[in-house]
Amino acid sequence: MNVIKKIKNKAVFLDRDGVINKHTGYILDYKNFHFLKGVYQAIKYANKKKYLVIIITNQSAVGRSLITEKKLLEIHSKMKNQLKKHDAYIDDIFYSPYYSYSKYKKYRLHKECRKPEIGLFVKAIKKWNIDINSSIFVGDRITDKMAASKIKLKFYYKKKTSFYYQIKKII
Repeated sequence: MNVIKKIKNKAVFLDRDGVINKHTGYILDYKNFHFLKGVYQAIKYANKKKYLVIIITNQSAVGRSLITEKKLLEIHSKMKNQLKKHDAYIDDIFYSPYYSYSKYKKYRLHKECRKPEIGLFVKAIKKWNIDINSSIFVGDRITDKMAASKIKLKFYYKKKTSFYYQIKKII
């Protein structure tokens, strides 16, 4: 019997606000989305080193009715297009629109997907066949660190210096 063992992927998981873009509160329009120093180069470097680049982000602004999912997806599309201009690629984005007091029931469900819970990581790992032991997560909040701890993923706080140098040192 010829059994082919499927090779697992390694991934760089990134929080969005505070890691990829400047955290200035809810980003409701792309004009308020400002990339942080070294992000293009860091993501390009991860791509070059054969890491999947996956964003895991809480986006309660959707559940709070401050922004529509369509508008959020538009912001993500523009973000990805800007990265492509620098030969940097995001493989996937997993977001949680969860807000426990949302006026819409669908945004009150699935709280297991909001960090510090690990639902989004579980989805990404299954979808992309990720080896958690050779993967990392970079975030800027305690909830990011808590999620990484729960799923046993190496965690790094985003440093104030150039993100490129941080990623290069980590991977």
